[in-house]
Amino acid sequence: MGKLNIELGSCVRVASKSSECTLCADICPIDAITYNENILNLNNSCIDCGGCIGVCPTEAISLDDFNTLDFIFEHLKSDERLISCKKNIPCLAVLSVENLVSMALLGEDETLLDLGHCKTCEIREPLYDNILKNIEEANNFLKDLGSEKRVAAQEIGYSKEEVQEEGNRRDFFKRFSMKGAIESKVAFEKELEKEDMRGTLDSSTTAKLKQKSLPNKRKLLYMALKRVKDQPHLTEIPYNNISFISQKSIDDSCDNCSFCYRICPTGALSSDHRGTKIDFDALACVKCRLCHDVCQSDSIHLEAFETASIFEPKVDELIKFSVRRCDECGIHFSYFADETSCRRCTIEEEEAKSLWGIQ
Repeated sequence: MGKLNIELGSCVRVASKSSECTLCADICPIDAITYNENILNLNNSCIDCGGCIGVCPTEAISLDDFNTLDFIFEHLKSDERLISCKKNIPCLAVLSVENLVSMALLGEDETLLDLGHCKTCEIREPLYDNILKNIEEANNFLKDLGSEKRVAAQEIGYSKEEVQEEGNRRDFFKRFSMKGAIESKVAFEKELEKEDMRGTLDSSTTAKLKQKSLPNKRKLLYMALKRVKDQPHLTEIPYNNISFISQKSIDDSCDNCSFCYRICPTGALSSDHRGTKIDFDALACVKCRLCHDVCQSDSIHLEAFETASIFEPKVDELIKFSVRRCDECGIHFSYFADETSCRRCTIEEEEAKSLWGIQ
């Protein structure tokens, strides 16, 4: 495979110092991913297994020579059913729950995952357990949708001579990682340039942090879900049983600080131009939990996910605020009692009084 890339501008960990996301580091079987003041660092021990790609909610991580979306489309177009780490994919862990659901819904034939090499794999921990969890969650989600499609998995143990002769699995991945770098001087310089940029925040990165976009796996899921619209099955899924989407509520402790909808990477949380409300689009939520991490009042809560939001898409108004113009600066602000000045002007006035010794 190719060299692993980290797009810092799409990483929720980079988006806020309050972010507690450690999914990529937790899934890495060789501890190749670390954090330096919330910025991801990748060391040279990385074997490009792709486990971090499968768990990243915003697709901030990728491989040069393996694109998950391209692989899925090519697989769906072919007559091939089998997906194996010894045949056409770096590791089954590179496929997220959304990927598995989409492949099941879009495929004419049942997709078959080969688990035959997992139990003896030297990097099985924690990848193998996550693969099993993803398969179970995908099948439960398909069942909750009312679809008869399922993700199949068997211990087949596919092999071919050229792969078997390579021996050590880590050497196998390292060979693929180096292939692109040694083919030409241009490719080699490209790899060096990427290495130099890791762990730094440049202007293009900070600009991308302000953009809101849906990851490709969610767009693919949108397309796949059209296959089940004629057979709606309305039910609720406990929020602990689903990892890639959520339903939310906001309680009255919310002070409309605006952090949650300003930092939401997909625009699932939003407001109007005056900040009179907070809306939520469940189908755009990737459950990165960034809004929860930045909410200082802990006002945002996860609720059971309703499959009705898939078959009858809508934007929910989670909370509404009373808004007036500030007497001092003229901007609109949320008021909760008889305030006539916004919080910023109130703080500035208090600081001025303290500076001049005025009670």
